[in-house]
Amino acid sequence: MADAPFTTKSNVNAGTGNATYIADVSDPNQLFKYASYNVLFTLSALSQSDLENQKTLLTAKPHDIIIRSAGIGPNANRKAGQPGQDTLTPENRKIVDSNEQMKKALNKSQAEFQKNNDMYFRNVMVNSLPGLNEKRRLTSVTHIEMEIVEPWGITLLERVRAAAANNNYLDHLDAPYLLTIDFAGVDEFNNAIPNDVKNSLKRVIPMKLVNMELEVNQAGTVYTVTAIPYNEFPYVDRYSYVRTAGSIVPTNKTLGAVVEEFEKILNRQTEDEKGEINEHPDTYEISIDKFFKPDTTKLDIDSLQQTAMYSQGYDAPAGGERTEYMKIVAGDNIIKILEEIMKTHPMVSDDKYKDWVSIVERKFGAAQFNGGASGVFKTATSNDADMHYDYYKIRASIIPQSKEPYDNKRKTNVKRIKYVIEPYKIHAYSLAIPGVSTGQNFKNFVHKTYNYIFTGENVDILDFNINYKVAYFTAQLKNVDSSKKNRADPHHVEKTASIEPIKESVEDQTFLYKSEAGMAQSGGTGRTIGGTTAFDQFLDYLTHPQADMIVLRLEILGDPAWISQSQFIPANPFKIAPGTSDDKDIGVFRGNRNHIWNDKLRCYNTEFAEPIVLLNYRMPTDINDKRGTYELQNTQSATFSGLYRVYQVEHNFNEGKYTNVLHMVRFNNQGISISKPYTEYKVYRNNGETYIGTQKEITTLKLKGLTIDNIIDIGRTKINAKINEFGKNIKKTLSKITKGFI
Repeated sequence: MADAPFTTKSNVNAGTGNATYIADVSDPNQLFKYASYNVLFTLSALSQSDLENQKTLLTAKPHDIIIRSAGIGPNANRKAGQPGQDTLTPENRKIVDSNEQMKKALNKSQAEFQKNNDMYFRNVMVNSLPGLNEKRRLTSVTHIEMEIVEPWGITLLERVRAAAANNNYLDHLDAPYLLTIDFAGVDEFNNAIPNDVKNSLKRVIPMKLVNMELEVNQAGTVYTVTAIPYNEFPYVDRYSYVRTAGSIVPTNKTLGAVVEEFEKILNRQTEDEKGEINEHPDTYEISIDKFFKPDTTKLDIDSLQQTAMYSQGYDAPAGGERTEYMKIVAGDNIIKILEEIMKTHPMVSDDKYKDWVSIVERKFGAAQFNGGASGVFKTATSNDADMHYDYYKIRASIIPQSKEPYDNKRKTNVKRIKYVIEPYKIHAYSLAIPGVSTGQNFKNFVHKTYNYIFTGENVDILDFNINYKVAYFTAQLKNVDSSKKNRADPHHVEKTASIEPIKESVEDQTFLYKSEAGMAQSGGTGRTIGGTTAFDQFLDYLTHPQADMIVLRLEILGDPAWISQSQFIPANPFKIAPGTSDDKDIGVFRGNRNHIWNDKLRCYNTEFAEPIVLLNYRMPTDINDKRGTYELQNTQSATFSGLYRVYQVEHNFNEGKYTNVLHMVRFNNQGISISKPYTEYKVYRNNGETYIGTQKEITTLKLKGLTIDNIIDIGRTKINAKINEFGKNIKKTLSKITKGFI
């Protein structure tokens, strides 16, 4: 069986050696193991070594602590060695000593830092758009805001400067810091929670401070600190926009050669600015993950115009000409350029996309109707089919070079900026194909299930809001050449981006998914190779979730499963071939680098694939005026039940209360049959294999002879009969005892 990205729990039957398939792998909130808990925050500094070797971030103790919820203590910031040992390199010490004002400011900060005065986190808010989104289509977007209280003085900025200097950073504004989140508490018997549970809930977020507001009153100083994850620092304008013009002219026709030439243009840009803008130029590293095989993937650019060499300092090959791949002008965004480069990769082409659509229609559609949940699972984990499309996202990192000379002209540390293109999984349910249902059996393989209000199992949901667009359709994009607008050619018809004609018509309850032809087309760069119209349409649909038919806002009790650890870790790619890299650290934070769910940390890997949840929305049909209870029929379920993809997560830690807000979009075309809030799963055997399934799945399976399900039902009937008989005997006995007293 192939290793599926949404890997379900699979155990081995010790007696027969057959696989045991669990029909529901939904993971409960791990904080429910606590009867009472506190969220503990620690803000500390990071060094260049921490960013270059990230494997220890989860296990190492924070150093150079600025603020800690439980108190810093007298010895937390003491360094090993001689008291007062200089933490700056000789080069940086020379710069500080040559600037009297800088020296006084740093000495003052160091003195305040050694006092270890306590400050307190009042509120922490993390708002995250982890997947494809309209703000920055191919990268995560996160906003962090912390409200910090200092009872005595105004020393936070001094502590920040000193912590950065302890790691040899003279520029404390761009220096890296670490926010550590721990959960501490006891169970209902006042016992401490085991360390394996506590460690699985710990999260670390390397971050950059971007703003600080102060409010001083009689109670002290209240800081509102704004930050971003450090792996999103490279997306700010000063690093993500090209400041020069040129052309990408690769040495060969591989994708790796293209990104290598792009890297050379960026580094030549910073070198050209040396002396005028900087003393020591920053360096760029551009690469593509080895998954896409950029060093061996040949691009179809034979038809491109052969152009003379541009005056960029290239060594011209024989003939003095190369194939021009893309023109770059000042003001182009690096993320957009990388997107245009990847559009020429065969793995993300229109043809590859249509092949995937065909597989989803043919194989998963058949599996839904023929094999039910088991059929969908087996098809999804086979070698020739996958519930996910292999797309890509762009991850990044910046490493301030504390060991290199300080740039006195820019007043900052020299940076090494890395961009890497890595795999990203798009789920088959994102295919909004009018008239074709991909089935709703994937409900058995989601890791989070939420039951709303009247199911009796609503232990998570606090608030629930639905935005349903009644007048809704999507546009089918047409790739129109503006030069042909005024031509009358009866033989030329521009085909609308679509898939092959559908064979079946399946409605999704009352939700009619319609599409019409549209003229909208996303902009491009100066690439001289064609685009991908059908796939562009699909991405435009995915990256604008708020315009979808059913958008849902779900507020739940805080769940660390939504704090995706791997999302906040800076990329750490190592070059292994031309334009090719391998991030050897990412598996530490994902549990498995190719899994959507992290079994070790019990959280989603949201930067690798979009999270999917099952919502069971059940409402009463009426009130029984005789019994005074709600009437809840098993055969009725609200229309809005089903599978949702989560595109935005808000984490709110407000004065000891932790809640999440999930912004979700309902998958279209889930079929007429809507999932119900199942509460009981039973074991049954078939052809030597042991399964766990719902009552409906068990009874509809045609098994020979007496099944375990039949035995359970018979046993339940006998037990109920005994209970009824016992109840009647009790009534008779009570009647005899009380006779004559009433």
